[in-house]
Amino acid sequence: MSFKPVFSLINITAIVSILTVTALAVKLYSIKTEKDNLAHTIELDRKLHNNEISEILIRYDAALQQNEQLTKELEELKNKTVQTDDSVKSNFSLLKENISVLTKEKYTKSTQLETLNNILRLKQLDFESNKKEIEKLHNKISQLESEILASSETKAEKRKLRALNVSAVGARTVSEKMLETKKTKNTEQIKVCFTLEDSMGIEKGIKEIFIQIINPKANIVSKNKASIEIKNQTLFYSAKTSVNYDKGDVDVCVFVDANKQNLIKGNYIVNIFSGAHLIGNTSLNLL
Repeated sequence: MSFKPVFSLINITAIVSILTVTALAVKLYSIKTEKDNLAHTIELDRKLHNNEISEILIRYDAALQQNEQLTKELEELKNKTVQTDDSVKSNFSLLKENISVLTKEKYTKSTQLETLNNILRLKQLDFESNKKEIEKLHNKISQLESEILASSETKAEKRKLRALNVSAVGARTVSEKMLETKKTKNTEQIKVCFTLEDSMGIEKGIKEIFIQIINPKANIVSKNKASIEIKNQTLFYSAKTSVNYDKGDVDVCVFVDANKQNLIKGNYIVNIFSGAHLIGNTSLNLL
């Protein structure tokens, strides 16, 4: 009877121990389960976090690319804005001009007609005035042309030689002396003298001078018939001479031989030519 309590205490202790161990085992299992669940949850969270980070990185790269694209588009938009602004300014200026034109065109038809009539009257007055001015200009042009022609002729005359102090007399030789005579029967030659005038417009050099003597019957007085073609003209002459012109007055005398049948009583014409130009003349009367 004394051993029963002891057994009961041992049994109770064993049961308690078993229960404690069981409870601990359950607790341990529960803790392990919670740990495994927590580890699994943590792994899931880690994967989810990694996925989120990857997605964030992808989104960040996409955002960077989009930002670059937006920056590029913004730059293009700025350029377009500048161009558009210039175009708007130009169109605005053109619009202002068109508005100004339209504003000016607001006149009524009657006002326009009156304006046109006034313009027409002014044009008619201008036309009449211009006619008078044109007539004046024509007169001035004619005057200037005449002055130019006269000036040209004057200059041309200044460029021509001139024979001054032209004289002609009959001559004959007596005892190797040359004597002057006015009688036809005593005349053997005709002495012609002249002075080539000094002229600034004439070049220095040898000048060929032609003497032409015409008797009262219009025949050329000459020992031999002589002529020369000058500027499509034929010049018949009685004698010719070469003169060294040296920018100063040059005195010249020429003795013209004559056939007796050409020497008759009356007045003779004596012409001096330089080329085709008549530069001096005189007359001779033989008795």
